[in-house]
Amino acid sequence: MLSRKISIKFLIALLIMLLAAPTAFAGEQVKLIFNGQEYKADITLENGVTYIPAAALNKIPGLEVGDDPIVPIRELFESQGGVVSWDNDSKQVIVSWREKAGEFTADELVIKYSELLKEVNTYKMKGSYLIEFEAKEVQDLIGIPNMPKMEVLIEGVFQYEPMAMYMKQTMKMPFEELGLSPEELAKSGLGEEIVTEMVWFDNAIYQKNPMFDQWIVQDLTGIKEMTNLNNLTQITPQQSMEMMHKAGVINVFGEDVEKDGKEYHTIKNYIDADSFKSLIEETLGNFNLAAFIKATGAQPGVEPQETEDFNAQFEKIFEIVLNNIEAEYYIDTFIDKETLLSDYMNFDLNMRIDLKQLLNAIAAMAEIDETEESAIPEGPLSLELKMKGDYQLYDYGAELELPDLSNAISQEEYMQQLMEKMEQMEELEEPVEPETAEEP
Repeated sequence: MLSRKISIKFLIALLIMLLAAPTAFAGEQVKLIFNGQEYKADITLENGVTYIPAAALNKIPGLEVGDDPIVPIRELFESQGGVVSWDNDSKQVIVSWREKAGEFTADELVIKYSELLKEVNTYKMKGSYLIEFEAKEVQDLIGIPNMPKMEVLIEGVFQYEPMAMYMKQTMKMPFEELGLSPEELAKSGLGEEIVTEMVWFDNAIYQKNPMFDQWIVQDLTGIKEMTNLNNLTQITPQQSMEMMHKAGVINVFGEDVEKDGKEYHTIKNYIDADSFKSLIEETLGNFNLAAFIKATGAQPGVEPQETEDFNAQFEKIFEIVLNNIEAEYYIDTFIDKETLLSDYMNFDLNMRIDLKQLLNAIAAMAEIDETEESAIPEGPLSLELKMKGDYQLYDYGAELELPDLSNAISQEEYMQQLMEKMEQMEELEEPVEPETAEEP
């Protein structure tokens, strides 16, 4: 055991080190103004040099940071073509990097092409993306197979005023890789492709789902939350940009590209988990999502208390999911230099959801017994989603064309037909007992 004198000396030395550390490393606190906006990060000034943690720069797409954990701001940006200045009165380091091309800043060009899209009012879109799920820790727990990459084709038409849209998604399912035989596919009513369609028109939402070749309509007339939802879809480009700035989303120029003989500007941005959460909260700030689901999803025969319980559970689950998402979302938008319209977009989304809190919350809501609850394993449980693809906008100003919706049925009629179909499938699955031979 250390003697009392040695122990005291050791304690004094430790206290001196702890007290001296902040003085040695803190430096003077300053602000970073990046492309006209305050950039939230821990900036320090030491001996006339401003420093920033490398990890804090992940919101700036295309910037090469290197391996050092702390980097000098002026040296970093000037080495990559940026302009850096210092305002001593306000203690601000001011950086302009890939901020302007021609007469527009990146933000101004985003606002400009958004305004032009509203002016042309209608456009068509098409594209594709790959989607991949990974849930190694929870596959056995929730009973899902290994999911290979799946390709999704998307096409549609959009109109700003009056608000209307049509969207069709075709998912090419790798059923063989999932271990499903052609006989099992035929029995389930599925094919090699799963097609879903949706129309939003005249204050109603229409859907056509796999296994049910019928349009189903949900009339939104009289639903209070529709006013807020319509306002949400009609925000101005300037309001949208303000929301992006609040969330810390950065727009910068990338390299110019050529597509089909046309010259394009490239606008790049990146959305991380904090920005994603901030955008969702800002977007839904005046919109009661649970109330909207309650109004549009109510079914006949369901007790009011059951509906209230469902909405309370939904709100809790939504909050848990939102607070346990790690997201990385890269978007490249290509702007025609002549028309200033956004003809193409590439995106790359990686999302990881921590499922531990979610599964525990669901278990508590379902009031499962201790045996079932113990089936939730210890340690981290996560679901990873990866989506990567591109789409194109075209036929600006084209006349809006929607599918024939005249024979759409209500949600109530759909539920009744669905129940009848499930009963028929159960009857087909019932084993037939062999006939016994009669005794002579």
